[in-house]
Amino acid sequence: MTQKSALLRSADVQALTEVHRPHPLNPALVRHTRSLGDATGLATIGVHFVRLEKGDTSSVHHYHHQDEEWVYILSGCGVAEIGDEKHEVGPGDFMGFTAGSQAHSLHNPNAEDLVHLVGGNRWPFDVCDYPRIGKRRYRINGKNAYVDAEILQ
Repeated sequence: MTQKSALLRSADVQALTEVHRPHPLNPALVRHTRSLGDATGLATIGVHFVRLEKGDTSSVHHYHHQDEEWVYILSGCGVAEIGDEKHEVGPGDFMGFTAGSQAHSLHNPNAEDLVHLVGGNRWPFDVCDYPRIGKRRYRINGKNAYVDAEILQ
């Protein structure tokens, strides 16, 4: 097995392929991602360098039952929706979401890109709820299944 480098220099990060990632439940929601965790061989923690262009939203409003998730804003400004409250966020702001915490999403209404780090657990099993659209995702060993979850509405 080839050992991946533990150190990514700024030039290494910039050289990583930026992946255009539409959300599986709403392809209009797009984020542009470079996986720092994958590049360094992290298996149980995901860390991503993410860019949201004007009008982009990070994800369908959601919360995890097993995974914890965090977001750290590097540049640009946006709107974090946590539960039913909207908060303006900018460089240096940090959000941490424990398993089972309030649903959340991040939106960029501005012309300047919103650049942030996002990360969290990669447990073999997670349940993620999307309460506004009545969907639930089961992730088992990296494979996702989406189901209707009428109980959430």
